[in-house]
Amino acid sequence: MSETYSNTISYLSFYLNGELYAFKVSDVIEVIELQKVTLIPKTPPHILGVINFRGEILPLIDVRKICGLKTDKNFDENQSVIIVLETGKDTPENLLTVSCMADAVSDVIDVKMADIMSIPDFDAKIKAEYTEGIFEHNGDYITILNSSAIFSINNGKK
Repeated sequence: MSETYSNTISYLSFYLNGELYAFKVSDVIEVIELQKVTLIPKTPPHILGVINFRGEILPLIDVRKICGLKTDKNFDENQSVIIVLETGKDTPENLLTVSCMADAVSDVIDVKMADIMSIPDFDAKIKAEYTEGIFEHNGDYITILNSSAIFSINNGKK
């Protein structure tokens, strides 16, 4: 194969509400088991609390609430995981380390840039500003999430 690495992007795929989503692997620091979450009073509804990650206190975010997905089902304590990400790497003032819940992690997938499609405007389950596209993998469609937009410091002020 003469495919160059520069023509592919690696994504970490994961489940939310039974649907597959993905973040760029370059934004993911680590996937960790569910741990004790400390609740913080008067935080926005999408902030589940904070966790201790290697001595650093990180907000734990419910991506479903930010993106407008259904939240009628709680995360499963035996199966859910926490994804730790670093976003806003393009400018130092936007650099942010956060964590978010996922029902489960699926796979790391290398995707050719040419295989990433735009999401049709109709029947979108998630706000367009939070997505970067969609790709097909093993018969499933996986929505690529824009971590910088989802975890923006200004997100709670929209």
